[in-house]
Amino acid sequence: MSLPLSLSQIADVLGCDTPIVDVAITGTAIDSRKVFLGSLFVAIAGERVDGHDYIAAARKAGASAALVSVKQHDPLPQLVVADVVKAFAALATFWRQQSHARIVAVTGSNGKTSVKEMIAAILRQSGNVIATQGNLNNDLGVPLTLTRLTALTDFAVIEMGASRRGDILRLVEMAQPQFSLINNVGPAHLEGFGDLMGVAKAKAEIYYGLTDDGVGVINADMDFV
Repeated sequence: MSLPLSLSQIADVLGCDTPIVDVAITGTAIDSRKVFLGSLFVAIAGERVDGHDYIAAARKAGASAALVSVKQHDPLPQLVVADVVKAFAALATFWRQQSHARIVAVTGSNGKTSVKEMIAAILRQSGNVIATQGNLNNDLGVPLTLTRLTALTDFAVIEMGASRRGDILRLVEMAQPQFSLINNVGPAHLEGFGDLMGVAKAKAEIYYGLTDDGVGVINADMDFV
């Protein structure tokens, strides 16, 4: 199997019914204003905004299909799942598995976005690179990055953030990186970790998802080494 994926392939992965119309899916979007031709619009139901209300806008913007938890009265082909966020993670995991790209995962209490951009700039000297856009480093941002992988991608540099233990573990299980790096450990967002040791243990989850031949990069000047 190769990228891009078809809607029927995605339906098989997610275990849901396949729409009558089968189309190629070239990527994903969670914001109807950022939909592009051939994308799968992932309808996230948030506290203030429900993506299901923007199915028509996504269709008009060029989406080929939508991932929803409730079927909408719209001609856009829809994959209906019980939990859109979990389904998005499953899709991202499968999408990554179809790619030959080398994955670099980056985390840290401070400066991880800058380090991510520096690594991406270096790797661009050797091949086609995608990287996390801005600081989209959570359970929605990482799937958005992984589903930007194409058959031409050589490297992906993925920033990973956390607000509690287990967050990064879920992200590396999706990304399955060959290289993982902790930039530093500091007293950021302590309310989710208890203390600095809690932060260190949460960041260390980035090494748990390394491939068998993976490389963990450790800042030797960092506390908790």
